[in-house]
Amino acid sequence: MGTADAVRLEGHGLVLREWRDDEGAELVRLFDDPEIAHWTPLASPFDLLAAEEYLARVRRGRAAGERLHLAITTDGREPMGEVMLNVVAGTIGYGVGAAYRGQRLAYRALLLMTEYALQVERLPQVKLEIEAGNAASVAVARAAGYRLVNAEPVPVESNGRSYSLHTWVYGA
Repeated sequence: MGTADAVRLEGHGLVLREWRDDEGAELVRLFDDPEIAHWTPLASPFDLLAAEEYLARVRRGRAAGERLHLAITTDGREPMGEVMLNVVAGTIGYGVGAAYRGQRLAYRALLLMTEYALQVERLPQVKLEIEAGNAASVAVARAAGYRLVNAEPVPVESNGRSYSLHTWVYGA
């Protein structure tokens, strides 16, 4: 996006940076995946048109100060996934491309984004919303110090399926 106030976070062996306008093909490479389609509300198939629409939503959310979507990289260059902070709702979401799974990227990105949310955005707590059957995401949440809240799951309808999201929290 190339704004003067672009967010770039470094730590835990990662560089999280904002998406560039020319990275539609990179988004397709990461997000046109059955696992991503199953566990997220992203379009499926995720093609170049979906990527362009996604980048437009990312830009609008960022301009409104509502959302921050950062590419997960180890060097500031090659995107391996994404971590997103919804500042309004205080929620974080993440996804890692199939070729990069098993490297603890989601865990490290979640730690870094959690630190940013609490220290820079000054949110009192941050939340994750995870489907109970998403064992990988549940493991990431636990490893990062999130705890499951004893509350009714939130019903969701997305991509033609119905499921319930459980809330995990970090902070007060």
